[in-house]
Amino acid sequence: MTLPSDHEASPLVTAMSSRMLGSEKDKRPRSATYKRVISISLPIFALTWSGQLTFGDALKKDLVQHQEKLSRETSAVGKVKALIKISDIYLRSASQDAKKNSHAAADRNLELYKESVENALQTLKSSRRNAQKNPAGFKEFEISLRKQLRVLDDLRSQYSFDQVQTIDLAIAAAKAAQDAMLADIFGPENTGRRREKDLPGHPDQPKE
Repeated sequence: MTLPSDHEASPLVTAMSSRMLGSEKDKRPRSATYKRVISISLPIFALTWSGQLTFGDALKKDLVQHQEKLSRETSAVGKVKALIKISDIYLRSASQDAKKNSHAAADRNLELYKESVENALQTLKSSRRNAQKNPAGFKEFEISLRKQLRVLDDLRSQYSFDQVQTIDLAIAAAKAAQDAMLADIFGPENTGRRREKDLPGHPDQPKE
């Protein structure tokens, strides 16, 4: 489904911009993390409503809902949870596009998926929270990345060898973020052993 045109969407984007950036009277300093969230979420919102990205009605509704939630969130954990949902939506849309052999559209969604993952990682890093004492946000992000990497691996098989550059960059970003989460949660010295336990066939690996 093609989304509304630029002309139809402009009031929505203007309203969203005002909500995200605040009024002229609000001159309180913004953190670097807040500015990074705005710098990514506002262009994504504009792309969505300009028709450069296509989604089904359900995905479009979910995307806008979580983008609005992201713009309102003030806590790092809240931002990351919203970004997890947004990254899921872009990945699901990329999968749908790839099934239709629309790899150009899939790549656009994968680029935005990658940006969402990198933004979530930066948000947690900038929060300076101790993941071992308070893993909220870190744990949810790592679990989502684990699931998303399986989807990305399956999705990659639908690309020819000369089309995989964008999806490989998305996979690399997801793996880097997952490594960072494991190191923060379990400590760098335990990350290797944790990865071994996650391998299929390991005695501690849960049976499905």
